[in-house]
Amino acid sequence: MSAPSSDAKAPSSQMRGAQRAARGRRWTHTTTILTLVLVGGLLSLRWVRVNIEPSVPVGIYRLHAVRTPLTRGTLVLVPVPASVQRWKSPWTPLLKPVAAVAGDQVCVKDEGLTIGDENYGRVYDEAGGYPLPHMEGCLTVGEGHIFVASKAYRSLDSRYFSAVRVESLIAIATPVWVWR
Repeated sequence: MSAPSSDAKAPSSQMRGAQRAARGRRWTHTTTILTLVLVGGLLSLRWVRVNIEPSVPVGIYRLHAVRTPLTRGTLVLVPVPASVQRWKSPWTPLLKPVAAVAGDQVCVKDEGLTIGDENYGRVYDEAGGYPLPHMEGCLTVGEGHIFVASKAYRSLDSRYFSAVRVESLIAIATPVWVWR
């Protein structure tokens, strides 16, 4: 028998190079899949929330049980009220700051929301071609309720669905890592 020619070795070394390249691609795919599974797992946990909405800084928030009394500035997770589900899925609760507590006065005047002496921005009449429900005039936040609002542009908050019952809140949120 004769020794294999150098031409016979060439496909074998080419094959090994291709296998190494494929292994590198598999690693990339595997890493990507594992990362997606890990992120999906974190997103599905009841004690963590990833926020991408502009009402509060983008980032990761730890969720805690609701304990009263709540104070202004506390971040809360609110179920999406039926009246605004045309604009926001009921499956993704709203992460909003508490802007007013029991006894505080909230007013909509001249198309703007004010709480105490602080301006929270415009109150819009429509979004996506549909009329938005919104409060008019003034209200005093009742006992056992809070008013959630953000100064962020076009924030979907209590100006469109009124005060929220504290007992309906899902959680209190504390920032873990934010990047805005």
